[in-house]
Order: sequence, then structure tokens, then C-alpha cells
Amino acid sequence: MQQTLLALLALLVSMFLSFGQMQSSLRFQDQSVRGEIEQMALGVGMQTIEVVRARAFDSAVIGTGEDVVLDPSSFSDIPTGLSKDCRLHPSQDNGTVQDCQAIGEFNETTGTVPFPLADDSLKFEVEVKVQYVCADLQPCSGPTGRKKVSVFVQDVAPSGQSAALPEPIRYSEVLAYP
Repeated sequence: MQQTLLALLALLVSMFLSFGQMQSSLRFQDQSVRGEIEQMALGVGMQTIEVVRARAFDSAVIGTGEDVVLDPSSFSDIPTGLSKDCRLHPSQDNGTVQDCQAIGEFNETTGTVPFPLADDSLKFEVEVKVQYVCADLQPCSGPTGRKKVSVFVQDVAPSGQSAALPEPIRYSEVLAYP
């Protein structure tokens, strides 16, 4: 009788140890996947910043020569509430997006950007915010020679599942006018 109870106790202890090890392994896998998705989101954010950086600093600069340097007071305010979003990725539909010419036009733009994988792609929801910043990199009320571009990237969860990232990845850069 005692041997049977000890055998059952040993079996129970080994089962709990095995269960604990399995949970630890699952947590490690979950953290690894989340880390990979964070890296992908950061890559999408950096790619989006490059799309924005490739545009003219301000609409006032468009059409001027490369050797012409304008006074920042001639720059336009950052637009809000545009009827169409800017194109963040070549695969976006032509009917719902526009090709923006200046950095400020990207303000409040949202869109879905794919991250290509071997067989498929992982989609990320991207939001762009643009604001003028002063010399101390704090927000300014009027035009300056610096614009802060902030990109917020969140993975798009398959239907019925929650997103892998608990909150969007934020990536920011300050772009300066010569």
C-alpha cells in the first residue's frame, strides 16, 4: 500500500515537472515569435520612413531648383483630415490612395503594408504622424526647418485571434531642411 502511494506520488511529481517544463518551452516560443514580429514591424516602420523621406520637405519646395533654399516661414502648415491616404507601399490600391509629393501630406495616413515571407506575407497596419519640431525637438506651433515623422506599426491579427504585439511599435525620425 505504501509503495503504491509512493509510486503514485512519484508519477504525480514527474508529471508536474514535465508540465512546468512544457509551459516554459511554450513561453520561450511565444517570446521568440513576438520578438521576430517586433523586428518585422520595425523593418516596416523603417521602410515607411524611407518612403516619406524620399518626398519634398514641403509643398513650397516643389518646383524650386536644388540650389534654392527657402526660409522656413514660407512653409505650409501640416495638413490634417485629407480625403485620401498617401501610398505607403506599391501594392496599395490606386483608388483609395494618392501619391503624395511632400512630407507633410503623409500626416494621419494609415494603411496596410505587407512584410514578405518565403510563402506568404505578414500584414502590418501603419499610421504616420508628421509635426514640426523646434531646435530642442519639442513640437512647434508653426513651420520650422525640422519635421518629426512618427510611424506606428501594429501586426494585423488573423480573424478570431489577437495581435501578437501588445501595442504598436513606434519609430520616429526628425527630417531637416537644408
